[in-house]
Amino acid sequence: MRKLIITEWVSLDGIFDASSMTKWWLPFDSISRQQYIQDTINSCEIMLYGRNTYEMLYLYWSSFKHDEQGVANKLNNCKKYVVSSTLKKAPWGDTTIIRKDFIKEIEKVKREDGGYILVQGSSSLVKPLLEAGIVDELKLLINPSIVGNGERLFLDGVNCHLQFSDFKQLDKNVILLTYKV
Repeated sequence: MRKLIITEWVSLDGIFDASSMTKWWLPFDSISRQQYIQDTINSCEIMLYGRNTYEMLYLYWSSFKHDEQGVANKLNNCKKYVVSSTLKKAPWGDTTIIRKDFIKEIEKVKREDGGYILVQGSSSLVKPLLEAGIVDELKLLINPSIVGNGERLFLDGVNCHLQFSDFKQLDKNVILLTYKV
């Protein structure tokens, strides 16, 4: 059975807004953080996205042909699922669109043998996945910055109990927290 792992990059106050990454993400770049991200992406078997994250990443990564940043080959060639009722086509590599009953469809994929399913970004999926109880791990890469405003990872109404599993401090005081769900 596959594991479903959500890994998110956030500021200390929970902002993970891509439009403000120059404030909370770029100043804390380091070799250890890059290595963690590369290892996480390269060791998954399947990527799961919401439409917005899928479209953003497709536009960026699909143009790379030489394994840029150590993950381009994986991102461009691994199996991907995108949850969307409006997306007409999914041109990025081996992508399947899940249009309805996405929790049931993801549960089917989880029951298969194989490597883990990775969710990055995709805040619209985080809440329903957590509430459905099908997430195995939540990993938060917390950058030591308070942004104050922007898109937050955890929207109002999320109710989920977590069990602390691991802690790691990366360079530039970035913290990796891992929880079992």
